[in-house]
Amino acid sequence: MDITETLKTLSACYGPSGCETGIREKIAELAAPYADRIYTDVMGNLIAVKSPSAKDDSIAPADFPRLMFAAHMDSVGLMVTYIEESGLLRFGAVGVPDLASLKAAAVRFENGTSGTVGWDADAKEPSADSMFIDIGAKSRKEAEERVRCGDIAVYDAPARALGRDRIAGPYMDNRAGVAAQLLAMELLKAPKYECFFVFTAQEEVGHRGAKPAVFGIDPQYAVVCDTTYSDDIPGSKHVGTAVLGGGAAVKVMDKSVICHPEMVSALKAVAGKKKIPCQTDIIQKGGTDGSDMRKNASGVWTGGVSIATRCIHSPQEVCSISDIEAAGRLMAAFAETKPGF
Repeated sequence: MDITETLKTLSACYGPSGCETGIREKIAELAAPYADRIYTDVMGNLIAVKSPSAKDDSIAPADFPRLMFAAHMDSVGLMVTYIEESGLLRFGAVGVPDLASLKAAAVRFENGTSGTVGWDADAKEPSADSMFIDIGAKSRKEAEERVRCGDIAVYDAPARALGRDRIAGPYMDNRAGVAAQLLAMELLKAPKYECFFVFTAQEEVGHRGAKPAVFGIDPQYAVVCDTTYSDDIPGSKHVGTAVLGGGAAVKVMDKSVICHPEMVSALKAVAGKKKIPCQTDIIQKGGTDGSDMRKNASGVWTGGVSIATRCIHSPQEVCSISDIEAAGRLMAAFAETKPGF
């Protein structure tokens, strides 16, 4: 897989929380060559299965423990809540976009309508209440011919390479995790688990897709793949531990979950054995689908493989291609390793 080209393709897809159809269809297309079966649940999660029994009729799926990987496919967005008489659009946040980075940002709607984010002239600090989207309409009537209340705008910018090992663009959170999970599917040849690769919906608004997905799959083991704050920018307050280029970041803790120490140790052991670049991920804010995965039924052995990212939730997030590759390799290697606990 060419990770850069895959990210360019994924970043071009529309897919804010609750409106994931476009990104889900593209992921299904990319995952199809590596999956034994693919299905979508009622919540809108895309689930691709790789089974040890697929090539051997004498093996039953029940003979293997179930392992669930999860990478959310949705993004933050801006939902239209009111249309001014002037034709300017007021909006509310879907998820937690970085409002400070939105001044003059280009956005687009699902139907192709383009716009630019502006701030009220008297705004003293960024807030959704003091911002608007300008789609070039001269009146409310003209605006309503193209956009309605409830429509969601997303950042409108292509993903682009920065040097040899960096990529920037909207929605590296979490199209980077999606790309890593697709790479893991491609690399995985001899799974020791019944593997469920889940591309979850509505993570950005409270991990809403992960809960029904993990309930339906009922895995014994789970690994969440998401981005994490990169602790390598000037003035960092050290709320995280991972850095760009440091390799796959094995999650220990975020505000939503403390991963099982056994899973942390197992992931790091696999990384060491396979010589996969690896670092530790501890963040003091933010959360992942791992929070709901761990709490299913009587509990699920839960770990995480993260990708350090700069400028999260802004129109130009930055990741390391080698980190994404390491994350994909680590997930595939873990799935080919027999459970040790």
